[in-house]
Amino acid sequence: MCIYHPSGESIEMSVYLINGQYVFNEGTKELKTLNNSINIKLTAMRARCLSFIIEHARDEVIEKSAMSYALWGARSKFTSDASLTQTLYLIRRDLKTLGLDELFITVPKSGIRVNTSITIDVIQERVPRSRLSYLPLFASALVLLILAGLAIYFAFIV
Repeated sequence: MCIYHPSGESIEMSVYLINGQYVFNEGTKELKTLNNSINIKLTAMRARCLSFIIEHARDEVIEKSAMSYALWGARSKFTSDASLTQTLYLIRRDLKTLGLDELFITVPKSGIRVNTSITIDVIQERVPRSRLSYLPLFASALVLLILAGLAIYFAFIV
């Protein structure tokens, strides 16, 4: 699965190893353990939130406003703190089901921070696809435009 960056490039989804025992796959939106068969399918919103938390794991504090904007975009101005609080609660519950407590800690009135005693490693990194992958499509479209232009030109000359 891939997402599209505002630049138009597609980006492969990352897979993370958390504390050497838990895997979060952004593409499949799944959390699972390596030592047993527990597998949790996250909603799109929870997966996006967990991705944002992991991407900002080194930040001193992940601000509530930044998380809200990452989840709801411009609509974040109209969402309540309760929506974000509920999403974080559900992520904590899912992580606890796997046996991972305290991935992130609430920083009162600010946001959250990722527990520094927990390791997060990238197993499969996001890889921007080359714009060259669009070259055959572009070349085909260009040839069609040229042929259509020639057909119209000859239709009026003959």
